[in-house]
Amino acid sequence: MFKKLMAVWRGKTFLSKIVRDFEKMLILGEETFKNACRVWRGELAPEKIEGNIYSVDQKINEAEQRIRRRLVEHLAIEPEVDVAACLVFMSVVKDAERIGDYSKNIFEVALLREKEFEEDEWTKALKEIQEGVMEIFVQTHNAFAEAELEGAKAVMEKHRKIALRCEELIREMAKKEIPSNKAVCYTLLTRYFKRVSAHLANIASAIINPVEKIDFVGEGLL
Repeated sequence: MFKKLMAVWRGKTFLSKIVRDFEKMLILGEETFKNACRVWRGELAPEKIEGNIYSVDQKINEAEQRIRRRLVEHLAIEPEVDVAACLVFMSVVKDAERIGDYSKNIFEVALLREKEFEEDEWTKALKEIQEGVMEIFVQTHNAFAEAELEGAKAVMEKHRKIALRCEELIREMAKKEIPSNKAVCYTLLTRYFKRVSAHLANIASAIINPVEKIDFVGEGLL
C-alpha cells in the first residue's frame, strides 16, 4: 500500500512538497547526529558547531510544522482523499523531529563531560553502536525514498540488534566501578543512540505496517 501511496503523492504537486520536506528532515537529522557524534568523539570542537546544531534543529521543527499545516489544509479541501497517507505522514514527521531532538541531546552530553573520553571498552562499544545507527540513517532514507519493503525490514532488524546491544551495554556498565561523570555520559549516550535508532525504525515501520501498527517495532526495542 505504501508504495502506491508514494507514487500517487509524488505525482501531485501539492503533496510532493510534503514528501520533499520530510526527506529534508531526514537529511538534516542525519547531519545533526553526525556532527554531534563528532563532538563527543573529540573530532570537532563544540564551539565550532554549536550554532549549527541548534539552527538545524530549528529547521527540522519548522519543516514538521509546515508538513502538518499542509496535511490539515489538504484534508480540509479533500476530506475523503489520501486520509491513510496523511495519517502516515503525521506519524513519521514526529519521529523525524524527535531524531533531531535526540541528536541535539547527544551534543549536549558532550558538553557535560569533564575531560576528553579516553579510549576504553565503553567508548569502543559506543562507537560501534553509533556507526550502526549511521548505517540505519542511510538505509531508512533509501527505503523511504523508494518505498522499498525489504530495505525497511533490514532497518527494523538492524535496530533490533542495536537496541539489544544498548541494553546489554547498560547492564555491563551497571556492574562496574566507573567515575560518575563517565557513567552519566556513557549511559545517556547509549540511551540516545537507542532512541534515534528506534525512531528510524518507526519510520521504516510505516513502509511495512498498516496505519494502526506504525511505531510498533517490538517489545523492549524502544
